[in-house]
Amino acid sequence: MTTEKTAPPRRRRSPEPAPAAEKCETCAGSGETTTTVRVGRKRREIGATQTGLCPTCLGTGTA
Repeated sequence: MTTEKTAPPRRRRSPEPAPAAEKCETCAGSGETTTTVRVGRKRREIGATQTGLCPTCLGTGTA
């Protein structure tokens, strides 16, 4: 009595790496933007800056 030969099980492919996320154009990937501080009724600039979350990517740094 002979035994039937079976094909070896197929090897599964390793998952392909995820594509790299694109950097946000507004904040250049940092997640923060700087704006000038304005004061008064005429909205004059005082020479100071403040940082905040990027409005495009909401701080993630990716578009």
